[in-house]
Amino acid sequence: MAFHVLLGLIVHFFGSFVFIYYAVFLAAGTYWIVKSNDRDFQTLTLMLYVVGLEVLFRMRSDGALYDLGKYSIIYFCVLSFGFIRINLKAWPYFLILLLFIPGIVLTVNTFFFEIDVRKKIMFNLLGPISLVFASLYAYNKSISLNKFNECLFAACGPLISILTLIIVFTPSNNAEVFESTKSNFATSGGFGPNQMSVILGLGIFIFFIQFFFNTKEKIFSYLCLFLVFVFVYRGLITFSRGGMLTALAMVLVFCYTVYKLLNKKAKSKFLGVFSLLVILGISAWFYSSYQTGGMIDKRYNNQDAAGRVKESKMSGREDIMETDLNYFYENPVFGVGPGIGGMMRGDDGLQGVQAHSEPTRLLAEHGSLGLIILLLLIFVPILKYFRFRQYHHIYFFPFLIFWGLTINHAATRIAAPGILYALTLLNVYIKNEEDEDSVSRQ
Repeated sequence: MAFHVLLGLIVHFFGSFVFIYYAVFLAAGTYWIVKSNDRDFQTLTLMLYVVGLEVLFRMRSDGALYDLGKYSIIYFCVLSFGFIRINLKAWPYFLILLLFIPGIVLTVNTFFFEIDVRKKIMFNLLGPISLVFASLYAYNKSISLNKFNECLFAACGPLISILTLIIVFTPSNNAEVFESTKSNFATSGGFGPNQMSVILGLGIFIFFIQFFFNTKEKIFSYLCLFLVFVFVYRGLITFSRGGMLTALAMVLVFCYTVYKLLNKKAKSKFLGVFSLLVILGISAWFYSSYQTGGMIDKRYNNQDAAGRVKESKMSGREDIMETDLNYFYENPVFGVGPGIGGMMRGDDGLQGVQAHSEPTRLLAEHGSLGLIILLLLIFVPILKYFRFRQYHHIYFFPFLIFWGLTINHAATRIAAPGILYALTLLNVYIKNEEDEDSVSRQ
């Protein structure tokens, strides 16, 4: 963790260093996969590392190589396909790739000479495509719960670097920082508060499960618990609600899932852990309220700084979603084409505004084919889960919730929701009695 604290400081003061670090990461990752033939989930570990590294890179890359994180996911997966077999039961994800083609053809044929077609298409489709490749990699792959937790630990490093950077970046004068209830760039490291809220919310969940499963290393467990508090506080003061509400849903569903698996004695101990978590969350809220002068209370009550209730409950996203649905009704077969919805919104007074909801974007830009894609994405993991209930995939619903809620307010701007979606397709099992006892002791 100390290394990633240092990395966060270096990237903050010497932003260009992030290019060097990412290049080294890609080279080292390539060597690791090739040398090991991906025998021990090296690709999975690298993808989870990219979850945070992508955001850290964007924070200091000034827009250059903006989608490098998503390209990295695709690259690592393609590299791994040289050593592992793709499960043929993952055919729905090949179908999804094919269903994107008519929309791409429509955009190219209609707007080839008017816009930068490649950028328009890739901005909207690179997220879904990286999800598909990650899903092809993960589908039906068996992994023990302990090993899965080790892979999830890989995500902690970049999250610590992000946390360090935003703490150092934030001005110390609270009166200037918290003067309104709008999403706050000053507390988000100068990065988009919506996306920062998502990644900090994920940090809450990742460090909570590190605390939950590390019963032997007490110092590390307490450090993780402290970091949960810090991530909650920093996430709240981004004033972007989506990531925090998603994190809350993930933690509650995870706790409920684990609680059902425990014996009677373990359940009473677990309630003590859960009570501690509730106290921690309430403390973080009151501390945030104190630091922001009550502004955070107004934000979550949908009020402005003067205490007046805002007309929009979703920061204007409902207007964008409404236009998407209108485009779907007008173009129900193939939609308007990927990347074109943002152009057409200018006629509705929303010039250049891109979709924040991936489901409505799929409908608007891909029509009925987009509806089929959406249904496949929702029901393939759910049907698989109920078919293979013998696997104790305690992260299935939290990760599916993260994907579903995140793409509804942040689309696929970052790779994180696509990667966590792919993780729902793994077969997670409890390896032996020692592992079972580890869960029961909680």
